[in-house]
Amino acid sequence: MKEDLAGEKRALRKRILALRDALSAAERQLKSNAIQSLLFSLPEFAAAQRLALFVSCRSEVLTEPIIRKSLSLSKVIAVPTTDLPRKQLLLSRITDYDNDLAPGTWGIPEPKPDRVRPMALNELDIIITPGVAFDRKGWRIGYGGGFYDGLLKSMPVRKPVVALAFALQMVDAVPFDPALDEPVDIIITEEDIIYCK
Repeated sequence: MKEDLAGEKRALRKRILALRDALSAAERQLKSNAIQSLLFSLPEFAAAQRLALFVSCRSEVLTEPIIRKSLSLSKVIAVPTTDLPRKQLLLSRITDYDNDLAPGTWGIPEPKPDRVRPMALNELDIIITPGVAFDRKGWRIGYGGGFYDGLLKSMPVRKPVVALAFALQMVDAVPFDPALDEPVDIIITEEDIIYCK
């Protein structure tokens, strides 16, 4: 049963990543701009003063402009740092995109060791997450490490969790295990804002 689920996830991950990787840089920029506009129009985002944001890599929705604009609006921004030995994500506040970050685990920009300023989940108003595939119920699959599921499960009090994804990452149903996987509350694509049921 578990092997079947893992196999389904692997196949879906491979299929969606191939579609996402096929987007041209110009398409990715255009779609990311539309996603950013919808995110900034979201009441939950507008009201949030302290937020966790992912630093995009590979073919993900581009978040650098979102982080820069959020900082310019005096929002407090925390980004993930990877604790590989413990297989978990920790959150660290950044104040200067250009000087606080350097390539970290898997080449994803993370706060430099001397720029780590830990933030606890209960200090945040909203958490913005990446992912590979999503359905309208909020189930997601990531890259297979379980890092974001672990982070979301460790929230002492549930805060709104918003995923940023291209419309091509939406599928009818994501295979999931409720014991391991953690859903998101809102998904923003370049086409719409989805409040998950």
